[in-house]
Amino acid sequence: MIYDTVENFIKKLSEFLPRAAELSAFLAASCVKSFDELKKEDFSPLDLRFGEYDTRPKEEIPFEAHRKYWDLQLVLEGAESIGYAPLEELLLKTPYDEENDIAFYEGTGQELKLTRGYAVLLAPWDAHRPGADLTARSHIKKIVVKLPW
Repeated sequence: MIYDTVENFIKKLSEFLPRAAELSAFLAASCVKSFDELKKEDFSPLDLRFGEYDTRPKEEIPFEAHRKYWDLQLVLEGAESIGYAPLEELLLKTPYDEENDIAFYEGTGQELKLTRGYAVLLAPWDAHRPGADLTARSHIKKIVVKLPW
């Protein structure tokens, strides 16, 4: 897991992640454009997943992990807490679903504040619990970039 400013991701990502060059135009745009403006643009071949939801108490949200993709998560509007834990520290709750590339886990981890200007890169061996309240409910507009592993 790597948590940093979007500016540092733009500067340093190519040093440690294959295909990072493809991300630079998108990351630069995410610093200055709105969620709705980004939805209208074509950042092919990137696999962008646009999400909009209200945060919930962390106790209601299981940890999740993927085997085929890294997740680069950016919040464009609102603020959420995203839980993080190494997979080996959690208990499997729902077995891996190959078609949807997801498994669910339970346990505890560390919390990170995710707001505009910050991003978190989660590896397939990192469990994460996105969408949790910080101190109050927040409406989130978020983009997850799925990066093949």
